Amino acid sequence: MTKKILFIVIFCCCVAFTGCFEDIKTPESLASDELSSQSESPESEQPSEKKLKARDREVDTEKEYVFDDADILSKGEYDSINTYTAWVSKAFKINAAVVLTDDIEDKEPADYAKDYYNKLYKGDGILFLINNDTNEDYFFRNGIPAEFISDSSVLMLFSEISPMLALEDYVGAAERALESAEIYLPEYFTDRSGILKKEEIVEYNAIIEGAAGDNSLNVYYVEGTAGDTLEKFSKKRFELFYEKDADAAMLIIDGNNGSSFLCASGNMSYLSDSKEELEKEIKSCYSKTDGVDLKTACEKFIGFVE
Repeated sequence: MTKKILFIVIFCCCVAFTGCFEDIKTPESLASDELSSQSESPESEQPSEKKLKARDREVDTEKEYVFDDADILSKGEYDSINTYTAWVSKAFKINAAVVLTDDIEDKEPADYAKDYYNKLYKGDGILFLINNDTNEDYFFRNGIPAEFISDSSVLMLFSEISPMLALEDYVGAAERALESAEIYLPEYFTDRSGILKKEEIVEYNAIIEGAAGDNSLNVYYVEGTAGDTLEKFSKKRFELFYEKDADAAMLIIDGNNGSSFLCASGNMSYLSDSKEELEKEIKSCYSKTDGVDLKTACEKFIGFVE
């Protein structure tokens, strides 16, 4: 009996006998008990009160984010998951993928997910593996997502989606996995320097989020631009992450010298009128000895936002 079928049998038995045994554990309560032993671990500290926003999650994309190697999704199911995965990738400036397979090549699920991710991407990102070979699914996190989505959060995630997977609700399970990224990852401050602490990212993200409203604002921090000019680097990133004419503004800051470049469109285009002044203000936050004072830089940025 596979694990997914076994889950249904156990769950049905638990439901049938709850009137006689009040302390029978559902998967959710089991996860809670397991998490209680980790409650003092910094890794388990998550902003659990944060809820999903009511927002438009539609995005045009021809890129493949879903890899249905098991050939089990309908076109409608594929399009639904692919669109949401694309939106998560763009909104949170990460790589993202959903993989469905019935052959993990004699690997452990964790190794298969990691190897698959590394074939697709480099850097920060997530991969949700639906494994119909050994029925052990996996949620791989690399870089920033590994810092913000804890093991305990993944444990809670699987306690929620196991019934969906057992009933072959792959769309529901994949969407719920992607929602974990939406709940926990920073959206408004992106660190690509690799040197900032989680607490710093959380602080800077909160500063920008407080001014964003319904608009897309982002401060994107790097140390070097891989041989491109800052302008070229910035325009590439803006086109990658935002739809044409989106209500968005993105400020890229290079920590190597304190230079910055502003990209804006839609109803945020007015910021372009203050572009030179803004970039000058950001430069004033830099010193050769201390680098960029990012808290002040973020505050100066939102000072230009009406």
